[in-house]
Amino acid sequence: MKKILQGCLCFVLAAAVMLGLLVCAALVPREAIRKQVTESAEYLCRTDEYAMAAEGVESSRIDHYADAVLLNIAWYMKAEDPLRSALKAEYYDAEGLQKPELLREALEHGLLPNELYLRYWHGSLALVRPMLTFLTLPQIYLWHSILLGLLAAGLLFRLFRRKDFIAATGILCGMIGTACWYIPRSLEFTWVFLILLLQLHLVISRFFPKDWFRRGLFFLLGGMITNYLDFLSCETLTLLMPLLMLLWTERDAGKPDWKTLGKTALLWGIGYGGMYLIKWAAASLALGESALPYVTGSISRRLVGQVGEMDFFSELFWALFRNVYYLFPMDYGFAGTAAGIAAMIAAGYIGYVHRRKKYDKALIGRFAAIGAVPFLRYLVLMNHSYMHAFFTYRAQLTTIFAVVLMLAELTGWGLKKHGKA
Repeated sequence: MKKILQGCLCFVLAAAVMLGLLVCAALVPREAIRKQVTESAEYLCRTDEYAMAAEGVESSRIDHYADAVLLNIAWYMKAEDPLRSALKAEYYDAEGLQKPELLREALEHGLLPNELYLRYWHGSLALVRPMLTFLTLPQIYLWHSILLGLLAAGLLFRLFRRKDFIAATGILCGMIGTACWYIPRSLEFTWVFLILLLQLHLVISRFFPKDWFRRGLFFLLGGMITNYLDFLSCETLTLLMPLLMLLWTERDAGKPDWKTLGKTALLWGIGYGGMYLIKWAAASLALGESALPYVTGSISRRLVGQVGEMDFFSELFWALFRNVYYLFPMDYGFAGTAAGIAAMIAAGYIGYVHRRKKYDKALIGRFAAIGAVPFLRYLVLMNHSYMHAFFTYRAQLTTIFAVVLMLAELTGWGLKKHGKA
């Protein structure tokens, strides 16, 4: 009971801090960000809201739609009423124009907000709105590129320095497979990967004690921060990748059982789902009415909303197919598709032909189960996974990492340095 109370206290305090940071961001005067938001709107209007970074490659689409909406919300936050404006997330919307053009119209004509986007926290505004006092959106993209690059390079360097070539290979293959070079080009893509890279640095630093409850608090906070910053992109990464890394780095020292893994995942889920409930409850207080009518329709569309004339099973198939096909290099013409299929066949061949006589079947099972979770996510959020496959496919970073770890355990390659053969 004492540990449960401690966990609840951590949850409440963390939620209060995150709300406080968002309120502080709302206190930034609107005029202080006008110039940077205006220049950012002009930049966004020069490209399509879902422009492809590589011509003809669907998986290279950049989400300027979401970034334009985020800046729209940032513009309408009020220093005079910071708490309510942070919770209501007002913005200007109208039919006939793309979201970047609507942002420009709102700025040029002083239009009043007419929509609410309160189902998400939009917590990234706690960082982005202060940054807009001196940086434009392209400059923020540049800083994110530098930060993500340093964190990723630092992680790989630390793994190579520890001679953990398997984990380094798995991370590198996952980053290539999910086309990580496009990530800093949209705020929407960035936040989960920032959280993830910081988490992995902590894991390999042996930041954790052996007490799995205290580790559970780490995942609880991870779920909360993911919900706070992310726009429902590839949120499962902040649960699954640290779990895989923990299983890998401690595979010789009493790996956690299924019950412990389940409890850990549950704590992440409580943190992630609990933040939704807090936001909707707080937004209801700010509105003076229930926020659920603004939320429930969106949830149902993301679960089973119909796309065009497709039936349920067709949409289910294409949701899975598109997410797999968007992995690099599958979406880069015939040669890319052939190379991607060849890589999958090679992985299966290596695992089957070169498997050793004795390997840890329980560990393989854990890797396989964790690596399969992104596909469960695609099934549950079928409509969302179909419509937004150009960024949800990156959840398979977990799958690629898990496959590399499974191959290492099956074949024994690279394990001698860790005391296993």
